[in-house]
Amino acid sequence: MKSALLVVVLIACIQATTVSELKERLSGYGDHPFGSSMINLVSVNMKTGGSLNELKQLLQQIKDELIALTQLQDQESATFTRRSQVDLAKLQATLEQAQQDLDNQRQEQSSLTNELSTLQTRVKEDQAALDRNGRGSGDAQGRLDAENTDFAAKYQDYSDAILACKEAQRLLLNLRGEGASLIQLTQDTKSNLIQTKENFQKIKEILEAHTKKSSLTLFQPIIEGLAEMTTKVNPETLNNVLSLVARLITALQEGQDQLEANHKTQVDNLTRLGDDLRNEKQTLQVSLATANNRLKEIQSRLNELDGLINISNAIVEVTQLNIQDATRINELEDQEYSNQKVSRQTEIDIVDRLIEYINQKLSE
Repeated sequence: MKSALLVVVLIACIQATTVSELKERLSGYGDHPFGSSMINLVSVNMKTGGSLNELKQLLQQIKDELIALTQLQDQESATFTRRSQVDLAKLQATLEQAQQDLDNQRQEQSSLTNELSTLQTRVKEDQAALDRNGRGSGDAQGRLDAENTDFAAKYQDYSDAILACKEAQRLLLNLRGEGASLIQLTQDTKSNLIQTKENFQKIKEILEAHTKKSSLTLFQPIIEGLAEMTTKVNPETLNNVLSLVARLITALQEGQDQLEANHKTQVDNLTRLGDDLRNEKQTLQVSLATANNRLKEIQSRLNELDGLINISNAIVEVTQLNIQDATRINELEDQEYSNQKVSRQTEIDIVDRLIEYINQKLSE
């Protein structure tokens, strides 16, 4: 509205001049919309007459308004640039943070994947060790049971042999006390001697597998002596057999004691092995349970990371697009501002040339 009033005043004040002079003064701006308008405006108003000083003042006011408008556009552009820079900085910070989050998430994912593989191998190894432990425990218990069974049988064999020896010893001592060498053997005594001889033969066969050879060598002279006494009791033979039986009892008792000592050692070793295997089993079970719990934690975190990585990727992609859009808008705004600044400066130049033209007219 103000520009329209100024134009009206301009029309009333300009002195008449030729259009050709104005076009010459505005050479190069004739095709510019503002320059073309000004030529038409001035040419019309110069025909109506008016004060050149008032016209000059009016043109100066127009120039001042154009300068003020240019300054306002500069301020607005500077404000827009600052805001754009802040917005771009925020977007860039968001992008960098998202990329950092993505890198951290991928590093954690890689680390957990490696740990997962290691734990899976450990679980397999622990499970295999636990299976071996179970077989070992079963084997140790089987060996212990077999040892107890074997010991009980052999111990009983020794006990039976010692008892038979002592019974034979009593029989022979009775014969010696009766002076059997001087009397005829009764049928009962003869039968007892035969039975005793047969018992020693059976005991020898039974003890052959687990008795010292030194003890076994005593059986044959005893058996032969008992066989001889079934027909005639010779005091020398009787005493010799009694001596051999006493030695055999001592040897059998020593063998039984050694058997018991060996059995205790075996039981202690197998019991200790069983305890070790049970402790190992407990350790393996705890290790396996811990590993399986950690596997669940890792798998859960990996599933969570998959979602977080997808989100971070989306944030990176969207932010990159936003930065591209913001940059493109800034470029368009800068181009628009540059075009407006050039256009405004052209308008100021046009007004300056008109003022120069008025000054020239005033000096004529």
